[in-house]
Amino acid sequence: MNRFVISLVLSLAMLSSGCATSRKVVVNPGTSIQPKSAHVVTHGDNSADMDASLQRALMSHGLRVTSGPDGQQTDADLLVRYADNWKWDMVMYLRALDVQVYDAKTGTLLGSGAWKNSALHGYHDRDKVVSNIVDELATKLGFPIAKAP
Repeated sequence: MNRFVISLVLSLAMLSSGCATSRKVVVNPGTSIQPKSAHVVTHGDNSADMDASLQRALMSHGLRVTSGPDGQQTDADLLVRYADNWKWDMVMYLRALDVQVYDAKTGTLLGSGAWKNSALHGYHDRDKVVSNIVDELATKLGFPIAKAP
């Protein structure tokens, strides 16, 4: 009986750890910026929903947001790039997301955020994942802007 209980507990522990996602946000030390605008490098048709989600998350921090393809001229304070990875398991699910925020004038990387789904993935809401990463980046970069209602 004891072996059964121990096996059950260990099995549940391994399964529950396999369902955990990871998120890490890092910023360039000493970076504090008070941006008023951001430009999102879009991926077009491939990730139009992710483009829009990232733009909404940035606007929720009071930023004026523009978007366009890589290399487009912009007068924004921040340049935001991202890479998203989607997989299929009966429906498409977000496997990973990386967001990088640059000073648009100097090209200096200010901060980056990464989110990764677990091996035993869940079907996480794209907007919540993006919002959590942008919120943490904004906090760590010292955006003095409160979220819009």
